[in-house]
Amino acid sequence: MEKQPFSWGKLGMILILTLAVGVGAYFVAWQFNDGKMTKNVYGSILLGMALPSLLMGGIFRLFRPDLQRYFAITGLGFMLAGLVVILS
Repeated sequence: MEKQPFSWGKLGMILILTLAVGVGAYFVAWQFNDGKMTKNVYGSILLGMALPSLLMGGIFRLFRPDLQRYFAITGLGFMLAGLVVILS
């Protein structure tokens, strides 16, 4: 099996999917916190954005290993960003 070259288009589509999850998480957090948003809430939103990417990346590893790396990139990126926001 050949290793396919990196595709910015595929990464962009997965980032759009992840940002859609983030928009939904933001509005849910805003509703439940009565509009009071702190850095811990923003960090939790970023961690919540990472979770679907990590889960889908694990599933795609079984069926489409060439797509798994894009989910791993976005999942790890948003996880690190969330931890930085929470711990800063």
